[in-house]
Amino acid sequence: MKGLHIFLHSVRQVTGNLDSALRISALPFAIQVLAALILLGPDMMMDSGFSPDTANIGYFGSVALNLVVTIFTSLWIAIAWHRFVLRNEVPQGFVPSFAAPRSLAYFGRSFVIGLLCIAVAIPLGVVAGVIAAGLSGATGPGLGSMFILFVLVYLPVAVISYRLSTALPGIALDEERAFSAGWEATKGETETFFVLSVISVVAFFVLSFGGSFLLSFLGTLVLGDVSILSFAWNVALGWMMLMVGLSILTTLYGHYIEKRPLV
Repeated sequence: MKGLHIFLHSVRQVTGNLDSALRISALPFAIQVLAALILLGPDMMMDSGFSPDTANIGYFGSVALNLVVTIFTSLWIAIAWHRFVLRNEVPQGFVPSFAAPRSLAYFGRSFVIGLLCIAVAIPLGVVAGVIAAGLSGATGPGLGSMFILFVLVYLPVAVISYRLSTALPGIALDEERAFSAGWEATKGETETFFVLSVISVVAFFVLSFGGSFLLSFLGTLVLGDVSILSFAWNVALGWMMLMVGLSILTTLYGHYIEKRPLV
């Protein structure tokens, strides 16, 4: 399956260039994690969840500021990673170059894509919600409702997002293309993107829940406390998700826009 091939190629892109991946991402991602710790606290980093006690102006201000830092550092990593993979721009040291115009253009295109995906998700969500509510009325909320939302909302939106984002790395290369370039280049590949979307979310859930279960077992058995291991795992998982996600976009650009073979 081509979707699986693209996903595995993207994973190998990270694992096969681990030294460069760390050089490019270590500093920006460390800033991202440190900002989250300072602004939101370690509990949020370990997914303890939202509490009504934190619902105040200061909290929402911290969330907004953390979002700004996350976007800034993610763009920093994205531009450098795309240029490394597609133009062999090897990082020197642990401070990747930062180009504000590229980052702003990249953010602007991503923002528009996000708005379009939201516009598509809203009516799909209404339909899925009605169906899920009917199902929940008979059996109670559960996996059936989640499956309906996954199939009717997540998958179509993910396919649209991937297809529109295919040309996005071109901005990092100073080769900004028409907004519809990715969509045009991926005509007839909808099935590939469905498979890629399913594999991506399945991989995340396996790593997230599988890793959490293993850490809970080891932490309780060996250390008697799982908090430190859980925090470290969440940081590592967040980094891997970011890098593989960026590598998927890089692979899509290289294959569909630059016509490179998948190897």
